Amino acid sequence: MCFDAFRNERELVRNMMGLIGNIAEVDGLRSQLMNDDYVKIFSALLELVEDSIEISYNSAGVLAHMVSDGEEAWSCLTVRREQVMASIVKATESWRLETKRFINYRSFRPILRLLPLWHAYASQHWAVWALANLTTTDGAK
Repeated sequence: MCFDAFRNERELVRNMMGLIGNIAEVDGLRSQLMNDDYVKIFSALLELVEDSIEISYNSAGVLAHMVSDGEEAWSCLTVRREQVMASIVKATESWRLETKRFINYRSFRPILRLLPLWHAYASQHWAVWALANLTTTDGAK
C-alpha cells in the first residue's frame, strides 16, 4: 500500500489524506473506502498531531463522511462504527479551535450536508468544529 511505503513522509501523507477526503465527500465513491485496512489507517492517523492537525483533521473528515452513511454501510467491516465515531469526537476535542490550517475549500456543501445527520453524531461534531475553525481563523473567506 502507498501508505506503508511513505508513512514517514508527513507532507505526502497529509496530501494523500486530503485527496482521499475529496473521494469521501462523493456519495458514489465512498463505498470504495469501506475496507477494514483503510479504516484502521484513517483511525490511527487521527492521533497524528505532531507538527500540525492537518493529517488528523483530514482523517477525521474522511471518517466523518464514512460514518455518515449509517450502520448498514459498516456491516461489511469488523471495525465498529461506534468506536470510529468516538475516536472522531476524541480527536476533534483535542484540537485547538484557533489553529491555522492549510486548506482551501471551494464549497462548504460537503461539510454542511453532515450537520443534519442525527444518526452520525461524530459527523456533526467534526462538521461543527470545521466550520467554527474556518470562520474563526479565516473569516475573510
